[in-house]
Amino acid sequence: MDKIREIIRKKPRIFLFADLIYLFLVGILTWQIHPPLGAFWYLLGGILGIFFLDFSEVIFNLTPSPFRSVVFAVPFAGVSFFIVTSSGSTFASGLVLSIYLTMILWQLGEWKALGNLQNWFAMVASPVTLRVQRLSLAVFIGLFLVLTYLFIRTQ
Repeated sequence: MDKIREIIRKKPRIFLFADLIYLFLVGILTWQIHPPLGAFWYLLGGILGIFFLDFSEVIFNLTPSPFRSVVFAVPFAGVSFFIVTSSGSTFASGLVLSIYLTMILWQLGEWKALGNLQNWFAMVASPVTLRVQRLSLAVFIGLFLVLTYLFIRTQ
């Protein structure tokens, strides 16, 4: 229980606010002011997604985290498309959208702190040019926006 409390306490507030605002706005755009039961499951999945990767890192004692790399991010983007467009589960969609947003926030935070995303490419190639890093971040964010649009349109 102490580890769970520590994970929740250590989560940066900006991640919580960004995820909750995102979940709320997408919920409003999807269901307007008449949310069905599926909206509850979407919200529950989204809230779990805020902490999911952090819990996984602690439970499985993953250092360095494989979740903070393109080796995880690229397949995750593909799986996210499948889940959002084909699963029909609002819980799973909320979960993957929230995890996706968390990974974007990690990347933006690393970019701000270090001026690059070299650590995200360390498992694949080294060094990767800043141009490729910027392009990959832009594509990752663009795919997230497309996923969000697809979720809103299919619900």
